[in-house]
Amino acid sequence: MGLPDVSISEPISETLATFADSRHRVGPLLHLACQGRADTEPDRAALLLLKSAYQANVYASLRQKAVEGKISELLIKHSVPFSFLKGRGLAEQLHRDPAARLSKDVDILVSTDRSSEVIKLMNNNGYIYKSYGRKPNKRLELARQDMDIKLFKDLTFFDSNLSVPIELHCRLFKFEPDGLTNGFHETVKTTPVPSLSNSFYCLYLILHGTLAMWPRLKWLVDLSIMLRKMPIESRLEMMDIAKSYGCDVAIAASILTTEEIFSGSLDDDWQSLLEPFRMDGHLREMQGLYYECLTANTVSRPSYPLKSRLLSGSADLVFPGKISLLETLLRRFMNSLAVRI
Repeated sequence: MGLPDVSISEPISETLATFADSRHRVGPLLHLACQGRADTEPDRAALLLLKSAYQANVYASLRQKAVEGKISELLIKHSVPFSFLKGRGLAEQLHRDPAARLSKDVDILVSTDRSSEVIKLMNNNGYIYKSYGRKPNKRLELARQDMDIKLFKDLTFFDSNLSVPIELHCRLFKFEPDGLTNGFHETVKTTPVPSLSNSFYCLYLILHGTLAMWPRLKWLVDLSIMLRKMPIESRLEMMDIAKSYGCDVAIAASILTTEEIFSGSLDDDWQSLLEPFRMDGHLREMQGLYYECLTANTVSRPSYPLKSRLLSGSADLVFPGKISLLETLLRRFMNSLAVRI
C-alpha cells in the first residue's frame, strides 16, 4: 500500500487468510505483502491459499483486459461514449502490481439516451443477459432489459468465452441526487478510463464505498492509496462537488475512517481540509455505521446497518435531504413489481 510497515500481532492462519480473501477481498494484496517479510510466517495452508488467490486474479485480469478491448472496439465503432468504472483501470493507477487489487467483473457506464442502443449491441454480439426476472420472456427480452436498466441502474451480461461478468450502467447509483450522473458524464466526457486527477471520478469512487457503508477492506485500501495520489488542487474541488450534492459530511467521514484504519493515509493538507468536519454529529454517526459494517463478523458481505429503517438503502443518510421521497417510494414499488414479472 505504500504505508510504513507495522509489526504483525497475529500469525496468518488458514482461517485468517480465508477471511481476508473471501470477506474483505484482499487475498492477492496480502499475498504480496507477505513476500520478503521476515516477521510474517503464514502457515502452509494460508500461504497456498493466498498464492492461489493472487494467481487467479492475474488470470482474471487478463480475461477482463480482453473483454474491455472487445467492448471498446464495439462501442467506438458505433460512436458510443463510455467509461470503465473501477476494475482493472483503477488497479493500474493504484498499485505497482495491478493484480494486487482483486476484480471480478467489468463495469461500464454509458449515457441513458444511448443505453437502449448499447443493450441491442450487447445482445447482437453474443453477450448473454443475466435476467433479474424469474421467467424472462424471450419475445419481450429487449423491452424488459430496457426497463430493467432504468429501474435497477445496471444490467449484468456475461462473456461466456472468457467467463467475465459485465455490468452495464446507465447511472452511477440506484438512488442519487438529480444531476449526479450527468455531472460525472460532463467531466469525464469520452475518457474510457478516468484518471485520479479527475475530481468527480474520485468522488464517485468514494461514494461507491460510502453508499455500501464500507463492508470490505478492499475499498478502504483503494481509498487510502487514492487519497495520497490525488493532486492537492483536486481535493478541494472534490469536496466542493460533494457539498453541492449534500454528501460532503459523509465523504469526510469516509476519509477520516480510512485514516483511523490505515494511519498515514492523510497528509497535512488533507488534515487541514477536513478539520471543519471533525465535530459534526452526523459525521460521527456515519463513522460509527462504517465501523459497524466493516467489522461485522460474517463470512459474507454484511447488510447495511439500520437497513430496515432506510427507504433508499443508505442514500438518505449519505445525501440527506437530496433524495426525493416520492421518487424513492415509486422506484421501490416499481423494483418490487419488476422482479415478479
